Amino acid sequence: MWTCREMKKEGWSNLSKSLWTAVLATLLLLIISGIFTSGQNAVNMAKYRIQFSGGWESFLSNANSSSPELVTLNLLQSFIGFLAVAASFFLINPLQVGYRRWFLTNRKPEGAAGINLLFSSFQQGSYMGIVGGTAWMTLWTIIWGVVASLCFIPLWGVFIAAIFSVVLTASGSASGTSSAMTRKEFIHSLVNIAPAYFIIFSILLVVCLAGYLAITLNRKYAYFFTSFILAENPTIGAKNALDLSKKMTYGLKGKLFVLDLSFIGWWLLSGLTCGILSLGVMPYTYAAYTEVYISRKAEQRI
Repeated sequence: MWTCREMKKEGWSNLSKSLWTAVLATLLLLIISGIFTSGQNAVNMAKYRIQFSGGWESFLSNANSSSPELVTLNLLQSFIGFLAVAASFFLINPLQVGYRRWFLTNRKPEGAAGINLLFSSFQQGSYMGIVGGTAWMTLWTIIWGVVASLCFIPLWGVFIAAIFSVVLTASGSASGTSSAMTRKEFIHSLVNIAPAYFIIFSILLVVCLAGYLAITLNRKYAYFFTSFILAENPTIGAKNALDLSKKMTYGLKGKLFVLDLSFIGWWLLSGLTCGILSLGVMPYTYAAYTEVYISRKAEQRI
């Protein structure tokens, strides 16, 4: 069984022979992926600039305004959002598969991989299989994300129970004095009840967050190899690619999580350089992922 140190060392060894090509491929991927996000941010900034043009009073009066400028920006924002969703399925996902294909090819002894592999998913005979496979993976990721979010339902129950308790307590106090509930009585009741509910809420928050992370991380690592599988065999089929990934990651999810944790120092350092270092950290990470994928295939004789 492999270790994180071995995979990172082997990955770096294969990456170092064509590091600058990997950096360029990473830069292209990030630029293309960020185009639609940048467009949405630009529209949001334009909206806020119009709404805040006259200060807070202007913002409050323009918040629900139907001025031609805001209507146009809202329509543009919706259009860009639609394009972003379409691009994620038909452009970004295939590029992600091509990115992994670059690393799979680069580790072969024939020579360094070319930048054109980033766009290799768009070849005839590969594209639709890759789009279908990545869309199926995205769909199930969203479904499990919704399921995981149900873990937070108890928090809403505690919140609603706290509000009812405050209202009932304050109402009881008010009825004792034959007067309506005042703001002072409401605040007094809130101060008396809040500590107990805060403790319950805090404990539940930790439990619910742990449940949410357990579900989402489990599914993330279950589908971890899907894009690598599609990079090697685009016609395998969406369901088969997902099933094979789940088979390959069975019993391996914990080690994949630890492998990700081992890169935290590099990502923190990347943050200190305003993300510039990520152009090197990201290829390093995926080079290690590639070695894990190849190692797992050998272990299971796939």
